[in-house]
Amino acid sequence: MYGIYQVANLDTLDSIAKEVGTSKEELKKLNGIIGDMNLRPGSFLIVPKYDNSYEKYVVKKGDNMYAIAKKYGVDYPSLLKLNGLDDGDFIYPEETILIPRGMKAYVTEEESMESISKKVGVPLEQLLMNNPNLVVLENQVVRY
Repeated sequence: MYGIYQVANLDTLDSIAKEVGTSKEELKKLNGIIGDMNLRPGSFLIVPKYDNSYEKYVVKKGDNMYAIAKKYGVDYPSLLKLNGLDDGDFIYPEETILIPRGMKAYVTEEESMESISKKVGVPLEQLLMNNPNLVVLENQVVRY
């Protein structure tokens, strides 16, 4: 999950990384920044967006997304989508990915919340509570 951060006066990659709970290197990678650069106030950066619904996992040498999904009992396509990856994309040691905590995730097709509720076997009310403000779109992650 990612958010947008608007750069303010005196912001640095280090100060932004500390504020959003990530590393300078992760911010550089997410935004295609090579080397050190001065940030322009008013510009925007992509930042990881963490909450207590997700666990941070630091990739180790030899890891792959399929094995991580299996280890944590997470649907493989949903784990890819949650982390902005496609099947076949590489992950690298020391990279941080997000794993849903305490809930499962499902990648939608052309469906409604009612059909997803039936498919995953979760009451519609619970599905709606776990996904406030959700408008169902194709290839979207729904938590249940």
